[in-house]
Amino acid sequence: MKRGLKLDSRDNVAVVIDNIKAGEEILVGTEVIVVINDVEMPHKIALSDIKTGEPTIKYGASFGYATKDIVKGEHVHVHNVDSEKMMK
Repeated sequence: MKRGLKLDSRDNVAVVIDNIKAGEEILVGTEVIVVINDVEMPHKIALSDIKTGEPTIKYGASFGYATKDIVKGEHVHVHNVDSEKMMK
């Protein structure tokens, strides 16, 4: 089974370490997650639902805010995260 990388207990995203096709399952720690979209490594997927405006957290640190609701297993990238807000 393909895997995702979660390094901190606060993370709400995981980095995929293989290219993943929509509908495939990946293992993140001990949890199996069904991936919603095709995702290329080293992009991210949501480990839980993330509501609009909530922080996206990788490696224990926020790297942006959701610009729309993101569902568990969905690709997390510039189309649904604003990292510019972090710089202001």
